[in-house]
Order: sequence, then structure tokens, then C-alpha cells
Amino acid sequence: MYGLPRPPASDRTKPSLTPQANLPIVLGTMLFFRKRTTQTRVERLIREGVGVRESAWALPNLQDRQAADGLATEIVSWVRDGMGQMRRPYGIDHVALALACRDRAGDVLCSNSLGVVRPGAFYREEGPAAIAAFFDDLRAIPAPGGSEVVGALLSLGDIAYRLGQDGDALGRAA
Repeated sequence: MYGLPRPPASDRTKPSLTPQANLPIVLGTMLFFRKRTTQTRVERLIREGVGVRESAWALPNLQDRQAADGLATEIVSWVRDGMGQMRRPYGIDHVALALACRDRAGDVLCSNSLGVVRPGAFYREEGPAAIAAFFDDLRAIPAPGGSEVVGALLSLGDIAYRLGQDGDALGRAA
């Protein structure tokens, strides 16, 4: 009654939605659920230990640079060994490395993730330099009292291979 005049009835009717008009909505919804389903599967595989390698090392006196460098070399060797055992389907050879220092009670004092990198980083200066930076972070902690360094290496290639076995890798329907 008040306000703008009402449009004629013919303008108020909704156009019928054809399947072609709904296609973007349907595809968007399908992609959303497909992405979520794949993410859930990846999380499940990681919890099951697929592609995950773990190790622990005694923490040396970090003021002794030679001992710290020795541990860094040992960690790089472990990473290289792990990369040598991983699968590389579809050319996926990326890894993620996380390091942490725990005290005797098991509490984490310091942790660092190198993010997702290509294996070549551990054959150049990047990988060893990142591990050395982790030790620098540990040195900055007042009286760290750490007893061990733990490492977790995740192979994205192993995850992709397993998803492929499950029929869900890289866009194939399950």
C-alpha cells in the first residue's frame, strides 16, 4: 500500500529453473562436498600413519656447535633415507618436515615446520639451513632443559598413491 508501486503479476512470477540454469549451483555443491570428502580421507590416512615417518634423537649440548652440526647432519640423512623410500605417483615428490624439542616430561619446548618442500631442498643448503635455524631457536630458549628432538616427515606422494588406490586421487570418482 505504501512505498513503491507493486510490479504487474507477470513480472512477479519466477522463471522456471531449468537443469542448465542449475548446473553451476549443482557443480559448485558437488565440488564443495568432493573437496571435503578428499580432505577427510587425507586426514584419516595421516592419522593411520600413511606416508608418516617419525624418529627421535638425543639432544646434544647446543652450545657445542660441532655436536649440533652432527645432529643436523644425522637428521638430514634420516630425511634423505625417508625420501628414498617414498612413492612418487603423478610426479608428486613433496614432503613436509616438522621438528620439535621435548623435555624429560614429554612437554614440547619448541617446534618448527619446514612446510612443504621438494626433496632437492635436502640436497642443497636449504634443508640443512632450516634445521640449523631450528637449533638456533632452541638456543634462544632460556634454560631449555630439552632431552630429545623428534621429527616427523610426511610424504605427500605416499598420500596421493594411497588415494589413487582408494579410487579418489586427482579427480577420479570413488
